[in-house]
Amino acid sequence: MRVLLVVGEPLMHERMGPMMLAAVLRRAGIAARIAVAARLGIRGMRRLLGTFRPSVIGWSAMTGEHARLVEINRTLKRDFDFVSVFGGPHATFFPDLARDPSIDAVCRGEGESAFLEFCTRVRDGKSHHRTANFIVKRAGRACANPLRPLTRDLDSLPFADREAMYAADPSLRHEPHRMFFAGRGCPFSCTYCFNRRFGELYRGAGKRVRLRTPANLVDEIAVVRSAHGLRLVWIDDDVFPTFDSGWMDEFVKKYPRRVGLPFVCNVRADLVSARTVANLRDAGLRTVIMGVECGDEGAARSILGRRVPNARLKEAARWFKDAGVRVVTQNLVGLPVPDPYGIDLATLDLNAEIGPDYAWSSILYPYPGTAIEAYARRHGRLRGDAFPETNKRASALSFRSRAERRRVENLHKLFDFVVRFPRLRGWRDMLCDLPAERFYTALYYLWYGWKWKTIVFPFRSFPREIGGYLSLWSRMVAKS
Repeated sequence: MRVLLVVGEPLMHERMGPMMLAAVLRRAGIAARIAVAARLGIRGMRRLLGTFRPSVIGWSAMTGEHARLVEINRTLKRDFDFVSVFGGPHATFFPDLARDPSIDAVCRGEGESAFLEFCTRVRDGKSHHRTANFIVKRAGRACANPLRPLTRDLDSLPFADREAMYAADPSLRHEPHRMFFAGRGCPFSCTYCFNRRFGELYRGAGKRVRLRTPANLVDEIAVVRSAHGLRLVWIDDDVFPTFDSGWMDEFVKKYPRRVGLPFVCNVRADLVSARTVANLRDAGLRTVIMGVECGDEGAARSILGRRVPNARLKEAARWFKDAGVRVVTQNLVGLPVPDPYGIDLATLDLNAEIGPDYAWSSILYPYPGTAIEAYARRHGRLRGDAFPETNKRASALSFRSRAERRRVENLHKLFDFVVRFPRLRGWRDMLCDLPAERFYTALYYLWYGWKWKTIVFPFRSFPREIGGYLSLWSRMVAKS
């Protein structure tokens, strides 16, 4: 029994879902490999299938990248015999993928135990169409099964199989940082995020927010440090669990003793205090990524479901900066409001007051099924499908004019420049009105990558890594 797990393009980051699936399968004695479709191309995928001969191929797709993976699956199905399964975020919220003739099954929600059961049923010739979490085609009909409860004890899961990821994308092996998660789920329901729908999907099937024990998390980090080398730890939960004081107290004691490396995490300003910041700093916090999203408090509350006052955002940022922790802010531009550019300028001004080390911005995408999508459609700002590949190029919304669209999209590319260099503020309208979209996009990706590789995840060896950085930059520009 062989299982191949395919991702689109990691973009210099590990993909945790396939690594967890590979670990679960291997623990059960099933051979599993990961493949990166963007690296192999269709010819490389054909060669891999010819030598590895998987019985099952699991395609892990985020919204936007799913279309290319469906196309590759369709092509391979013509010449190879395998059971094709789509899972990941897109399949979870859009199970209609099962209607595609080339797709045999769709896995929704958390996949470790479900996918393992599915693969063992396929191996043993049992009725795999009855696997919980799955929609499976059988005799021309789609058999939809209920969801199994969420995994309560995250410590019972194996550590992610990073070797499988590095074999698929060797460049990741040399990154100075590694990704970890302290838990699963987010306690908030922002309108632009999938968490609200995820909660609805699993209503009655278990607690949405679950945490690993600090000891289990620290053990994994220590194992990875020993096996792969590590200079920086990236704990990428939507919200680092500052909301659980007992968990936090144990983590800040165990982490410095067992690991002692600098780390990066994501926080909400309303969940930290000066004491929390001091404890995290003493434990090794080097850089914090903090959601600001929108500088207009009314729009933040009513449109985005964010209820963090601007005063609290500025206060939390000051605590971190006073503690010597670098601050990266996350921001959204291009909201479905009557004057999106005006709202974006309020966000820009708030960031100028905060003074982050990097003001990171994304274009708001009303992903299908989210509350913000319903709002945008209700107000006539969105028509047709919205399955973007990335939130860093252009808006999916309609605007009153081409000039307004250009202003919003150009401001997104220039956001951190205007925050960082005050002299540009008097020129921002003129700069945003220029028909320089391609130049600004190339500049944005160059600056975005540079800040990421100097502020958040610093180069381990500039001469060795600059080539990979420039290669990724050129690919992103070419896609645009």
